[in-house]
Amino acid sequence: MTRVAAALLALVATLVASAVARADTAPAPCVAAGLVAIVQPNATAAVTLGPAVSAATKQGTAAPTFHDAQYGVDLTTAAAGAAGCVAAGAPGGTHAAAAAWTVLSGALRGSALTADLVPADGDGSGWHLRTKLPGLEIDGTATEAVAGATAPVGDWGELTVDGQVDLPRLAPLRHWAAALSLRLVKAHAGLPAGTLLLVGYAAANRAPAPPPKPVTTTTAPTTTAPPPTTTQATTTAPAATPPKPKPRPKHAKPKPHKHLKARTKAKRKPKPKRPRVGEPLATVPPLQVSGDVFPVAGGADWGDTYGGARSDVAGGWHHGDDLFAPLGTPVVAVADGTVFAVGWNEVGGWRLWLRDDAGNSFYYAHLSGYTRLARDNGEVRRGDVLGFVGNTGDAFTTDSHLHFEVHPNATLYLGYDGAVDPTSYLRSWPLPGRVHVLPPVRLPGVAPTGFGALADFRKLLAVHPMPKPKTPAGDEEDEPPSASAQRPAQAALVGARADRAASGGDGPLPVVFAIVLLACGFGAVAHAARVGRT
Repeated sequence: MTRVAAALLALVATLVASAVARADTAPAPCVAAGLVAIVQPNATAAVTLGPAVSAATKQGTAAPTFHDAQYGVDLTTAAAGAAGCVAAGAPGGTHAAAAAWTVLSGALRGSALTADLVPADGDGSGWHLRTKLPGLEIDGTATEAVAGATAPVGDWGELTVDGQVDLPRLAPLRHWAAALSLRLVKAHAGLPAGTLLLVGYAAANRAPAPPPKPVTTTTAPTTTAPPPTTTQATTTAPAATPPKPKPRPKHAKPKPHKHLKARTKAKRKPKPKRPRVGEPLATVPPLQVSGDVFPVAGGADWGDTYGGARSDVAGGWHHGDDLFAPLGTPVVAVADGTVFAVGWNEVGGWRLWLRDDAGNSFYYAHLSGYTRLARDNGEVRRGDVLGFVGNTGDAFTTDSHLHFEVHPNATLYLGYDGAVDPTSYLRSWPLPGRVHVLPPVRLPGVAPTGFGALADFRKLLAVHPMPKPKTPAGDEEDEPPSASAQRPAQAALVGARADRAASGGDGPLPVVFAIVLLACGFGAVAHAARVGRT
């Protein structure tokens, strides 16, 4: 018993040490986002209210409603998400949004709120926060949100629109930006003076771009020049009574000042268009990586179908291109990266996501099956086989194909509608070279009924059989023999099982052998007892 207890204690100590080691080696967050954060003077952590994330990998959270009575915070349809770290630990994009919101019992409120961290440079520096604040009210007064503007809130606070603040005590996420930054100049709502309240914020481990300069408005002079004077020509005719000046029309409008004309024209210049959520994007940003390969081994038949009408897809438009190939054609990783979200989706069928080292995400859908490399948080290399072409999900009535999407890091703040046209990427990517085709593995989770979930997998096994069970030596074969070589062995195995079933089992020999072993055991016990008495 002492030895057993010691062994159990050693096992528990080993498990605890491994857990601590894993916690110590866990990647530190490089970006955070949320709706409301409170940072009191000399605090080493922020108090977040409502959905918030602090992540090294892609994360998201949402809440239909949120209420905090202590600080008078109410949020509706609130959500926050982050792409996590990208190359060299730089921050990826973030998204924070809410419908109607209220802070400090109505001191600040609005009809909607959006705050998105948009990466700028490859090293993560130079990012900026893109915000929208429709229906903003300060102390019940409607106010236009102008970047860099400041306004008092009662006699206890000072508000800044699109402000930035450096908080070294909150390292590594010390660089913060918010749609609204409220600093208390007096104690209020149970918070001491000097407290910072951030609404619609993002934080990162790299410095953002400089904040916008405060906007100053000037009013152009409205005085008009006096009317030009006219002189009468002199003649040799006798002097006559000078004519009376013509009366000025009553409704004559003064000529506008040249400066006012220039300002009017400047206001009429079209503003640059921003991507709108829910619509196909016209821009195709660079992916900031090189060496990507075509996702289907051996090529495929395809065309540019991005933006086409799709009735069963969110937004009603096609978010990628369809690459047609025979069922069972290997599908490969286009880049080095991490696999996530492996499993079933009603529209995409058996699907997975791949995120590369620059934070770009790639979506694979309608697969017939997976290889052992397609597992959540699994690291893969460019050209690794992740699965096989199929037509599961809403594509079960069409020819087998791979639905492929590209979500650049620069558009992740748009969510699923951040997918761009993958055509230019696909045309520039070469076919993968020598591909090592791995056998399929069991489907993850419970397969649904219909939509080709199991039918495609059965067809896949006819093309790429699963490996045999473990060999007698206990070694699992990496690659199974060909299908033609397996069929005779499988037939022989089935025949042997049928013969044993027909003959009632393996016969009496095992029973006799067991009886002999039992008699020998009793004899050994009796002999030991006799020797002990002697």
